[in-house]
Amino acid sequence: MAVSYFIYVTDKENTGFNLEKFNNDIKQRFPGVSVEVKSDENCKYNVHFEYYGDECEFELWINRDRSVLVIDYFNSENRLYDYAKYIIWLRSYFPYEKEVLLCDEGYNKTIVLSEGVEIEDILEILE
Repeated sequence: MAVSYFIYVTDKENTGFNLEKFNNDIKQRFPGVSVEVKSDENCKYNVHFEYYGDECEFELWINRDRSVLVIDYFNSENRLYDYAKYIIWLRSYFPYEKEVLLCDEGYNKTIVLSEGVEIEDILEILE
């Protein structure tokens, strides 16, 4: 069973997340990624990214106020290591002066994604 992981900024006021830059970067890093923006005002997570390529596969949602990223699915040949690198890359889209956490969907495992967080630290959460 797949477990979703959340990357979220604790101070939701002015998260500093630049969706336009993120869109450009994700399209460059993962050519062929599909992006769907939901216009329904009731949809809390309104931007969806889906990628099934040679390097990896993932599904990612961003909530309406740009304070939460949800990774619903991630897979690659070296899954856990690549997943940790992907999480670090995603975290870089929030200012480092903001507290950003990574947690599993049950909030059983949590880590602060501070500047300089190591892949090994994230692997402990993913394992």
